[in-house]
Amino acid sequence: MSEDLVRASIIPLVIAPFISWYLVGILFEIDSLEKKMELLATYDDLTGFMNRRSFFNSCDVLHNYSMRNKQNYSIVSIDFDYFKKINDKYGHAAGDEVLSSFGRISGKLSRKSDILGRLGGEEFVFFLPDTNLNQARSFTEKLCEAIKNTKVTCNHTLVEYTISIGIAVNQCDANMTLEEVIKNSDEALYTAKNTGRNQTVLYK
Repeated sequence: MSEDLVRASIIPLVIAPFISWYLVGILFEIDSLEKKMELLATYDDLTGFMNRRSFFNSCDVLHNYSMRNKQNYSIVSIDFDYFKKINDKYGHAAGDEVLSSFGRISGKLSRKSDILGRLGGEEFVFFLPDTNLNQARSFTEKLCEAIKNTKVTCNHTLVEYTISIGIAVNQCDANMTLEEVIKNSDEALYTAKNTGRNQTVLYK
């Protein structure tokens, strides 16, 4: 066997494992990037809440389940009070820290079954399955208390904030749509903001 033939036979055997490992590495990297892109497309990076599209897709499923099984669920609409003033006075980094803090607090107080959504800016909606009005109000009271007792600092400056909340509960016997329940919670939220802010209003 000539040297050229031997060399031609051995080189592929030596190089092939390196190429294989290189291709495997690329595949793992692609898979990792796809998962990161999926997370970015589903969740808000500041709060960890679902973004608008993912929130409504998930809520549609839970709404249909609740209606079939005649279960109550509550919608909690939340808006920050004077959030623009926080950004103007302390800077956008402070605003981001406030949002992150709110996300951590809400995540700790919520259940795994709850869906927390950031619809945009400082506008949030929570879907609390199998939850009546009193249970939802208890949740928001704990949320406001935790916010009050949590110090948010940015550049060694204490940043305080409050939220206004509206709560509405679905009425299974009225065959309400998810959009109607959210609309009701939004109306309660507007009442909270127009009558003093930093409070919770129940839709009646």
